[in-house]
Amino acid sequence: MKRIIGWSWLHQHIPIEERMKVKNQAKIISVDLINRDFPFDRFCKHDTVFVTGDGHTLPQDVKKFESWNIPHDLFCVNRSMIFFERPVAHWAAVDTDEAVWFSENVNGKIMPEGHRIVRHTIGKLLVGADVYWEPINFAEPITPVTGVPRRIWTGNSGLLAILSSIYMGYKKIVLAGIPLDTKQHWYEPEGTEGPNWVGMVYRQWMDFKIEIPEAENVRSLSGYSAFILGKPTKEWLNGGNHAEEST
Repeated sequence: MKRIIGWSWLHQHIPIEERMKVKNQAKIISVDLINRDFPFDRFCKHDTVFVTGDGHTLPQDVKKFESWNIPHDLFCVNRSMIFFERPVAHWAAVDTDEAVWFSENVNGKIMPEGHRIVRHTIGKLLVGADVYWEPINFAEPITPVTGVPRRIWTGNSGLLAILSSIYMGYKKIVLAGIPLDTKQHWYEPEGTEGPNWVGMVYRQWMDFKIEIPEAENVRSLSGYSAFILGKPTKEWLNGGNHAEEST
């Protein structure tokens, strides 16, 4: 999954020593819609949304979720879109490079004739998206870093998909392929170096679980995100109270 280091969509490098300073980090607990007239009711068909990321656990997570036969909308983050051979409802990315990748890789199976994939991003990107989100409710002060871009969110695109799904009104949110570990992406050979998450990323997810009431409606199928949020069960998705709790 792509790590967010700013809203400029430019390939600008923030030195690791600056990224690790608490004063240069901030967290966001919700998002707001910039283009408020977007007709979500036309595209959000089910109460459950299945959010997929690029982690190595994606194949096993999808297999388990699909075995439950739960009606859902499919929300793909970054490259997880090409894992599927069925219509995708939503797609999210935070980089113009990903928007180019989308246009080069979208196909008739995930976007058949007459079907539309709603593309989500952060900020007022002029092209390549349908829905534009902006962060609100900054939970920590922001201090600019001299000589490097201002870092406003230590998070990732999976968390953006969660926050936007909450805004869109989904009742249950299930994550797949978002283990938040350092192993390779699902499309890379085993042993490939994966993401190098900074500690603030995990704090962001834990604070989401502690501070946001809607976090009770979010579960993950694998990894550290499942440890934080708990794992879903078929009973929970069907309206029951039982879910595997986070430890």
